[in-house]
Amino acid sequence: MKETSITVLSDTFELYMRKGKEAKEKGNLNLAKKNFLLAGETMMQMAKQSQGKLKEARMQRARTLVNLAENLGKKPLKVEKKTDESGEEDEDVKKWQTAKIPDVKFSDVAGLEDVKKAITIRMINPIKYPDKYKMYGKKTGGGVLLYGPPGTGKTMIAKAIANEVGAKFYAVKGSDIVSKWVGDSEKNINSLFEEANKQDRAIIFIDEMDNLLGRRGVDTHNDKRVNEFLQQIDGFSGRNPNLLLLGATNRPWDIDSAAMRSGRFSQKIYLPLPDAPARKFMLEKNMKGVPVADDFDIDKIVAQTENYSGADIEELCDRAKDDPLLEAIATDSIVKVTNEDFDKVLKIFPPSVTPKEIEKFERYNQEVNGLIKKKQN
Repeated sequence: MKETSITVLSDTFELYMRKGKEAKEKGNLNLAKKNFLLAGETMMQMAKQSQGKLKEARMQRARTLVNLAENLGKKPLKVEKKTDESGEEDEDVKKWQTAKIPDVKFSDVAGLEDVKKAITIRMINPIKYPDKYKMYGKKTGGGVLLYGPPGTGKTMIAKAIANEVGAKFYAVKGSDIVSKWVGDSEKNINSLFEEANKQDRAIIFIDEMDNLLGRRGVDTHNDKRVNEFLQQIDGFSGRNPNLLLLGATNRPWDIDSAAMRSGRFSQKIYLPLPDAPARKFMLEKNMKGVPVADDFDIDKIVAQTENYSGADIEELCDRAKDDPLLEAIATDSIVKVTNEDFDKVLKIFPPSVTPKEIEKFERYNQEVNGLIKKKQN
């Protein structure tokens, strides 16, 4: 009995490891982290059923996997040393790596047609058709802020923009720039813009904008950081018209109001949770090539996943495949995914965004568009 249990655990471990590696290769670090953690937990179960050196080795491997998962995506800060004329080293300054042009296209993004249109007018066409924009006196420049609940495709939209205009893509988080050392945040901001300005075409995409541009008047270090960033925004379009600035946040109401003024992040675009057609597109994409039952009803799942984000749907599909896949391994046969497999997961996997959070985003969007009076703090 024990031997059979170890065999099943071993198969399960290999499954999680393979899925973790595949997710890591695709850049889906959240999914990779989840599978590496599950692999670590499975290895720990195997260790508990082992003895002697084998038990010790399995426990060590489990700890290694947990450590790998926890540190996944956390790259060590790469710095370059500056020296003055005497050869003495100056303070560390972040060295930003030039990213390649992403292979994500607008056709890969589910729904959001209004968002795509606004982005095309504001960010893509000015670079593709500068003469036409000049002829019509169409205003260009400034940044665009994408806001909405987590998992709605803000990063994918940013990559699609970079692909459309053939731009080098600098994807950073606000936390990558913010430093606890006095003055380092401002230096990081300056070095990021300097590096991007060296490119013929570049997009600076900053996620977690609320971490970088928090409201001023509370923390001196935050105020200096915000001031430095606003100065860079005010000057970058004049130095390089082919440098695009894109921000994303799940908390737009926490961003300093000065950053929202004309010429800065004056264009604010709301990315809502996916509607029914978009959810169907995502479900079909995630289930493409997967063996499903003859009576598999994807429209039923579309109806069941209202208020689920794109990230939620990807996770839902991944979990729904687990039981059929494990059974296929155990029986060495093809086991088809059914609606019942989705039903099991849906019972224990609610949407990650609550109705209260959705209401807050909807109200903010109405305030931004002048549909209701802005709520005073």
